[in-house]
Amino acid sequence: MKIRVLLSWISLLFFSIFTINAQETFPVNGSNDHKPQLYAFTHATIVTGNGKTISDGTLLIDHQKIVYVGNDKAIPKGYVVQNLKGKYIYPSFIDLFSTYGVEQPKSKGSASWGGPQIFTSQKEGAYNWNEAIHPESQAYKVFSIDNKNADKLQQYGFGAVQTLEQDGIARGSSALVSLAKSNDNEVVLIPEAAAQYAFDKGTSRNSYPGSIMGSVALLRQTYYDAEWYAKHGNDYNISLEEFGRLQNLPQIFEATNLTDLFRINRLKDEFGKNYIIKTDGEEYKRIDFLKEMGAPLIVPLDFPEPYDVENPLDAADISLSKLKHWELAPSNPARLAQAGIEFSLTAYGLKEPKEFWKNLRKSIAYGLSQDDALKALTLTPAKYLGIEDKLGSLEAGKIANFLITDAPIFEEQAKILENWTQGHQNILQSLDLDLRGTYTTSDKNALKIEGKLGK
Repeated sequence: MKIRVLLSWISLLFFSIFTINAQETFPVNGSNDHKPQLYAFTHATIVTGNGKTISDGTLLIDHQKIVYVGNDKAIPKGYVVQNLKGKYIYPSFIDLFSTYGVEQPKSKGSASWGGPQIFTSQKEGAYNWNEAIHPESQAYKVFSIDNKNADKLQQYGFGAVQTLEQDGIARGSSALVSLAKSNDNEVVLIPEAAAQYAFDKGTSRNSYPGSIMGSVALLRQTYYDAEWYAKHGNDYNISLEEFGRLQNLPQIFEATNLTDLFRINRLKDEFGKNYIIKTDGEEYKRIDFLKEMGAPLIVPLDFPEPYDVENPLDAADISLSKLKHWELAPSNPARLAQAGIEFSLTAYGLKEPKEFWKNLRKSIAYGLSQDDALKALTLTPAKYLGIEDKLGSLEAGKIANFLITDAPIFEEQAKILENWTQGHQNILQSLDLDLRGTYTTSDKNALKIEGKLGK
């Protein structure tokens, strides 16, 4: 009898362990079908992103992970094999400045001239006295997959983006998300990837600050308040609590003009911060200062369009500085690279994929090397967020984010055929696989496929 009871308890224990391990936090509507997702991409030229190029290479992925990259491994059983002879594989790009999937706050109607002055926050709760300081904002809590914009960003070549609420001075935390079209809970790679700052008060209803000088003063005061609060604060303050907690994350500061760089540098020196600066594209004007500053940059590819100078009267209204910026802006990434200044590239500000590729290739024509361009879109942004072990290059153990192209990616006529995100296939254009040849059917007959490739 005792043996039966003991066996019953052992059976119950094993059942409980199995049930706990099989438990899912999101229920499946219908039968739960876990199909093996094993893919082998063979005979491709693989540009790994970490300085290696593998000819006639093989890439193996198992669900969301890369399990092998090289050219000396037999394909294990169970893999779906895709022959990519004549094709190229690259790591998908990473954009560190985006609002993808995050609805931006709408204006609340700030204090107007002649109206009553608003000096304290109108937000209910134990928050900061000024609404422009809201480090408690968390992008991942309001994020949702946006399939339309995901399509556009995948055409750029991106597989992951950092998304934020672009509002206020202390903006809270941004999230790193994949562009896979699966479920919201599956694509959030890092819920809190970085802390975000700017000098624009955004939708705050407070009268103060009303100038850039006031914005700098408010942010400085917040740093000192948070430092004091951590040591002596008795009353609970949500904003100061969160402001202090976010100091352990990468710190990203948006500069909307060239002079913002000098303001950010003074804050950097005063508070000992290592800011990553999202710039406005005019860094070539102050290369020596930026080299001395030593801050990593996130650089836009949003170049000015040519001005219409056909009419002499219209041409007279265009300043020499605007014309010089139009001429020199495409050389900005190359000049930064030549000066040894670390930077990543962002598509922020561009409306269409064709603009991104046109401007990126223009930057290369103006002196940016292809290796530096690829690094600025892959390994460097991964390094900024400390996720080199997950993204940025094609190596075993990393997330299966990669591109398949029909030619070297920076060539003028190159096309992205597929953009795989977290092991999910996104077909952008037909692969035009070469299926020509003679096949033997199951009844031993010969089947010959001929014709022009692509037809």
